[in-house]
Amino acid sequence: MDPEPPIPSLRWRIVLLGLLSVGMSIFAWYTMLGNYPRTQFGDGQMFHKGIEAARVSVVRYHELPLWNPYECGGNPLWDNPEQPTAAPLLWPMLFLGTTAEVYFWHIIHGALGFVAMWLFGRHELRLTRVATFLAASVWAFCGFHQQHASTGHLSFASFEYLPLAILLWRRAEIDLRAAAGLGALVAWMFYEAGTYSIPHLALFLAAETLTRAWPARRLVPIGRAAAVVVVIMFIVGAPRLFPLIAQLRSHTRALEPETDYLTWPTLRDMFLARQHAWGAPGQTYVWPEYWSYLGPIVLLLGLVGIVLAGVEYAWLLALLVLAFVLMCGHFAPWAPWSILKEHIFPFKEMRVPARFRCEVSLFIAAFCGIAIDRLRRLAQKKMPSNAATLGAFIVAMGFVGVGDLISTSLVWIETRWPQAPESHPQPSTRLYYGGPNLAPFIDQPQQNRGRFDCWGEWGSFYNGAPLWEGDVPQARGASRDVVVEVGNRTQNTFTIDAVLTRPGRVLVNSSYDRGWRTDVGTLIEVNRQLVLELPEGRHHVHLRYWPIGLTAGFILSGLGTAAVVAYFVWDARRKRHQRLASLS
Repeated sequence: MDPEPPIPSLRWRIVLLGLLSVGMSIFAWYTMLGNYPRTQFGDGQMFHKGIEAARVSVVRYHELPLWNPYECGGNPLWDNPEQPTAAPLLWPMLFLGTTAEVYFWHIIHGALGFVAMWLFGRHELRLTRVATFLAASVWAFCGFHQQHASTGHLSFASFEYLPLAILLWRRAEIDLRAAAGLGALVAWMFYEAGTYSIPHLALFLAAETLTRAWPARRLVPIGRAAAVVVVIMFIVGAPRLFPLIAQLRSHTRALEPETDYLTWPTLRDMFLARQHAWGAPGQTYVWPEYWSYLGPIVLLLGLVGIVLAGVEYAWLLALLVLAFVLMCGHFAPWAPWSILKEHIFPFKEMRVPARFRCEVSLFIAAFCGIAIDRLRRLAQKKMPSNAATLGAFIVAMGFVGVGDLISTSLVWIETRWPQAPESHPQPSTRLYYGGPNLAPFIDQPQQNRGRFDCWGEWGSFYNGAPLWEGDVPQARGASRDVVVEVGNRTQNTFTIDAVLTRPGRVLVNSSYDRGWRTDVGTLIEVNRQLVLELPEGRHHVHLRYWPIGLTAGFILSGLGTAAVVAYFVWDARRKRHQRLASLS
């Protein structure tokens, strides 16, 4: 093949890649944009309400988005493993409105997934630009991402970063800057609620490491890189990571026993069926948990890439095989997913092995790009007189495959935004539960009112407390000896004035969590309700929700980030002095 014309300026390479990735993402999501300002189907409503609660916390109450009082009688927001409300990408858009934030979330992550695969294809697989473009398009907009995103699983967006993470990990053995970058990327994924993507990533990075474990002396730099990754991850992610650890230590998901494995009809259809009924006969879950359309052309190119370069890229093929076997689920007692599910945290608290189709799609996309380049080289070698025509045909076939993939997803996406737009109700003067004319689900934070019902598995830990509805004081005495004169609240706080003729209890209109603090008395849990124990006398009490570990996280992150920046500044100066000394 003819050499590609260089783009000499790094600045221009960044600008052009940014424009290309954003343009492709807008194209792949344009049927979503046509639905604006309608809101998402299914779990998208749950995530929408969580983001709206974060927006209201900041905009109305000028508080960090720590507690969500609008769902389940109250539950964590910042330290909820299912909610991406701590994600840095959301914060600049808080004043745009939640619907716009959700739309931008999907477009930005599609673009980031494209960039991640572009960097992996160019710098690890050494693909040409056109082959990299096709591989990046397949990965960023494959059925797995478009289906999960359009069905409302915002926390699955961080799966888009997997190619970049693999690239950084493979470079980290010889360059600790790549290890630092990977640590920061994993921390970013924690902020984006990557409770599924991070365990998946850790599993495949461990498997990839085994492909480089010989000779044994390589384990020393790999171990050093792993230490840097972990340290940077904790430094950057500590404000999110520490509270998450506290939540996971105090709560265990109660999952039903799972025996799901892929049947042949499901395996046949999941990458090829353009349309399918909502149910998946013979499977535990609904069809969106299996669908990951790639199409016949992309699958064929992926297979050709395996045949032509599977030996050269044996490590990549090994990861594809692992992903495929994991995706098949509980097909035998010795199946990898059965072992992980039975014995290894956090996989013991996860489900749906078919979600490993994400990594299957990733590696097929990579081999698709490899096939484009290998077929063009083969044509140039075997039929040089027709190489240009054959090369154009091969590239055209790749573009047709990408077009088929994206167009199929666009049809699906168009149907996933059927819910009414935000209604923007007039907010109540005070925050309380229920009452007449309660707004639709996603608008309750804007209305300044909540509900006792729950949407989301994490809320089940808080549901059922004996709370009360209405625009009334948000605290009351548990007995006649306790008189509550004032019981007001914000999103994260309560202010209570109480008079007690003897020691007693104040019932607070909120679910309990260990993160609640008080400046007077003691907080306890009674039937999942937040209860304040006070001594005799008159008390002016302030309660606030502050996740366990958040203070330590901010301190570690601040000091650690300053130390890392100082190190890199020192290292840059040291290298500059060495260069000057060598010149003199």
